Amino acid sequence: METQFEQRWLQRTSRLMEFNGFRYFHLMRRVDIEDTSSTTTATTKYDGGGKDKKSQFGNYVSFTVWENENDFATWRKGDAFREAHGGTSVGAFVSTMIKSLKQVRGKPKLALYDGLTVQSTKPEEEESEVVGKKDIALEDGTTLPPECFVACNQFFVPDENSIAFEQRWAKRESQLKSCEGFVSFSMMRRNFGSKDNKEKLVEEEPTYVSCTIWKDRASFDKWRSGANFSKGHGQSDKGGEKKEEKKKPTGPPQWSRPPKPIFYEGMLVVSTKDGA
Repeated sequence: METQFEQRWLQRTSRLMEFNGFRYFHLMRRVDIEDTSSTTTATTKYDGGGKDKKSQFGNYVSFTVWENENDFATWRKGDAFREAHGGTSVGAFVSTMIKSLKQVRGKPKLALYDGLTVQSTKPEEEESEVVGKKDIALEDGTTLPPECFVACNQFFVPDENSIAFEQRWAKRESQLKSCEGFVSFSMMRRNFGSKDNKEKLVEEEPTYVSCTIWKDRASFDKWRSGANFSKGHGQSDKGGEKKEEKKKPTGPPQWSRPPKPIFYEGMLVVSTKDGA
């Protein structure tokens, strides 16, 4: 149902650019790539999901960046939100829900995050609103071409280690802005303080997610195979071999399980002139 699902997003009405605090949006589609960022090579394969609450993220994610939570809440409680979700009338809303039930497995899940240590470049040209290309029809079996590439890392950090984890990222030296094709980076902390967020964190979900947006897959691959990646991940410039630690780490690890990478292709990008 990928073609039908993407066509729905292609044809939906959006007025995001009209709202104060809106910064960036894209719809992203899960892709499987070989991960070589760790000492052991692994493939981040999507398992198809399931009805149980322990299933990992779906194969599609809508990603929206706002200046603050109040701006998001203003949009979510207004007519523009209902219009984008088929709520202009009772009939339109019911029709949208029926289509959704046919195309997705289970209801969409809301996850709110606070963006930490944000870096972003400005788009080369100001993006106009692109969601709502009603004149485009996808052929059966085809999907939208990617407009960006997204690399995420899921971190499972207990509450008692959250301060140390955040300080580590705040002090981390980053050269991402100097990399060709870099769009934005943010370390995101799961936010459970909002009235809009009624979902409870299950054991299989991360408490932090890093999200790096690249112009395309080639830009990501170039960065991952270069010196900036090695420096940022505690590796030497030659051969990608990890440096020997002079001191053994003390205390428990900052996370309860190893970080898990996850990758997407982003489509239907909407960006302000300041970027994400």
